[in-house]
Amino acid sequence: MDISFERGDPQRPKGHALAYFRTRSDPDKVYATYLIVLPIAVDFAKYVPPFLTSHMGNMPLNDLSAFSLPPMPEEVADVKQLQELAEAREDDLLYAGTTSSADLPEMMEAVGEAVREYSQLWSQYTKSIVEAPEPEPEDDASARVNEVLYSLMSVRDKLTELAKLVGKLRFAAEGSDHQVSSETEEEIEVLGRYLPENYLVPMLLQAVLDSSVKGSRLAQLYMDRCYRLSDGDSEAADDLDQKIKAMNALE
Repeated sequence: MDISFERGDPQRPKGHALAYFRTRSDPDKVYATYLIVLPIAVDFAKYVPPFLTSHMGNMPLNDLSAFSLPPMPEEVADVKQLQELAEAREDDLLYAGTTSSADLPEMMEAVGEAVREYSQLWSQYTKSIVEAPEPEPEDDASARVNEVLYSLMSVRDKLTELAKLVGKLRFAAEGSDHQVSSETEEEIEVLGRYLPENYLVPMLLQAVLDSSVKGSRLAQLYMDRCYRLSDGDSEAADDLDQKIKAMNALE
């Protein structure tokens, strides 16, 4: 038997479904039952009094994770009624094929097969949920997006972004906003990996984190130096190097 989903998704079964059958002798008649797959395995044997156990026959009480109620499909008005019920209850709606209303063992076997197939689909779905990779942390995802953007930027655009981040970090540091300061520092480090090494972004970052007047002045010199290098003005960059050395020499 191949149960057919008329409402719902076989890749994402809900675990509860209305299933209906038609009869071979009278295709207009519709018989239905309700399929349930328990989300938690239950050993019903623990809940049956010992004096009743002998009367339960071969019923597998330790494995009743999926079943149908009623166990025999009951005649219903029509499929439209089932569609409305499934919509109202947010159930899956399954067509489980044809059977004989006069052959009770055949009907019970057809219901049992529908239960097994639906239970198997539920098992496959829950297994895929468990095995699905955990979503990437938002911070990591954001960092990856930034890296993609930085890799596509021109050097000049990267320096414009760097200048914005430097201002943001300076403002956060002065306001003792440690979270924003830490996040912005990480952004500058990421961006620095996409600029030439001779732009000395780590030294710029160190200067920005220095809240003194000297640190502020050094940060400006390092930033100006980056722009001169991007313009190809090596002479101006060398001049700024001398000013940076002189500034660093000051106590």
